[in-house]
Amino acid sequence: MLRFYTVFISILVLMTVTACGQISSVPDYVSQLEGAVIAPPRELDDFSVMSTEGEPFTLSEHQGEVILIYFGYRACPDFCPTTFSELRSVYNDLGAPEQLKVVFVTVDEERDTLENLTLYTHAFHEDFIGLRPDEDELVNLMSQFGVVAERRSIGESALSYLYDHTATLFLINPQGELEVQYLYGTPHRNIVNDVRVILDL
Repeated sequence: MLRFYTVFISILVLMTVTACGQISSVPDYVSQLEGAVIAPPRELDDFSVMSTEGEPFTLSEHQGEVILIYFGYRACPDFCPTTFSELRSVYNDLGAPEQLKVVFVTVDEERDTLENLTLYTHAFHEDFIGLRPDEDELVNLMSQFGVVAERRSIGESALSYLYDHTATLFLINPQGELEVQYLYGTPHRNIVNDVRVILDL
């Protein structure tokens, strides 16, 4: 129940941030999208975070691409592996296009090393990218996307914990703007449709 509550709260936060942020015009293709559209799409502050590619992933260097970005952690028992299984289907159904990046942002810097993130993301597809932000970078990213992640202890060990986190998938359009979000459980065909529409595949 708490996890779905955090999803609801994150949507409210995102709506508030959207209202206050810098905005642009609504694209012509919006009526064809099947996700929850942010209209007009909201510009994001540029960010650069160390990635499993061996170099920082910088938003501004991916103009012209669609980015599907999800916040979670490697030890997540449910939402994360299910979501990335769906994203594997999305990526394969689209033919693994170069203009699409699938990105996993860990909220668990303490346990998720870049090496472990590489193993995790590549278990779903070798093209998928993991990001490991430091504390300040994570706070900034979570604020921009309206993400919530609350640590919850499940044992006596310092490493015995889970995160109750936002389970929403976000789509960044080729202009680097936040344009669509997908609640947990959205059929992967809806995401496939939206990427196809935006990239004109």
